[in-house]
Amino acid sequence: MESINILVYGAGAVGIYFGGKLCQSGFNVVFVDTPEKAELLNDSDMHIRSKVDKDSDFKAKVVADVGELPPQDLILVCVKAFQTYEIALNLLPVIKPSTLILSLQNGLENEKILSDLLGENLVMGAVLNFNGKLIDKSTVMQFAPGKVIFGEMDHQRSEREEWLSKIFAHSDINHTVSNEITKNIWLKFIWNNAFNAISALTHTTVGQILESEAIQPSLRQMMEEAQLVAQAEGVEFSKQNIEDLYNENHDYGDVKTPMLKDIESGVVPELEPLVGTLIQKAKQYDISAPVNKTIYNLIRLSLSKY
Repeated sequence: MESINILVYGAGAVGIYFGGKLCQSGFNVVFVDTPEKAELLNDSDMHIRSKVDKDSDFKAKVVADVGELPPQDLILVCVKAFQTYEIALNLLPVIKPSTLILSLQNGLENEKILSDLLGENLVMGAVLNFNGKLIDKSTVMQFAPGKVIFGEMDHQRSEREEWLSKIFAHSDINHTVSNEITKNIWLKFIWNNAFNAISALTHTTVGQILESEAIQPSLRQMMEEAQLVAQAEGVEFSKQNIEDLYNENHDYGDVKTPMLKDIESGVVPELEPLVGTLIQKAKQYDISAPVNKTIYNLIRLSLSKY
């Protein structure tokens, strides 16, 4: 393919995995992270270890400041959702009218924040399915197949969807182009909201949650509360959509949610993007969300001891 400049903002598990596949496919990939991590990664290889695919190692440039980089063709945002506003401002020196920005993050507001600060014409919607974690600062362990769903926020087909699809295909990144990406984002959020919150509070895996008959009513009510908020924002789901979302989890077994992994690693979890945002939106639309509020407050209380 033609020479393409790709910026991966965040050298965590998601950034190293997807940035690594792009880098190994011959694209001009640069990572952005803190000065300390940039120095460490520039002095060593990065590694992808996988339970479902072949292992690989690669070397890439890592910077702490994008100021001296050329304008980028593709930017992957791979930081925690609560960092989106801050890093969006840092992207200003490397964007151009044709830059495509993709958020590989959890939460509902990332595309809006990026669009408001950088221009809605630059941002495409995306949903990430990835189960992996850093086992050291330069190595990601992948536990299950990953996938990216992406599409234009106006739900209209575009040439740049095809362009991005070719890049991902060339890099062996499993992906799907969607013409209803807003719905996809909400469905992923509904799952994240319920399973992450309960998992973080109880320190249980997805499999353990599903095995507990006692917690099923609360799990489903969290999903129903989120669905009501989505409908208030004009996003409609069928009953089958939610049932499919619930049933597909039975293959997850001992998977730990991102919030639980953060808590176990001593990292600030994405409580606000995954639960707090829903509560704020529910209040805005005068929708009752008692289970979400209760679990949100209990998690905040449990985190206050750290």
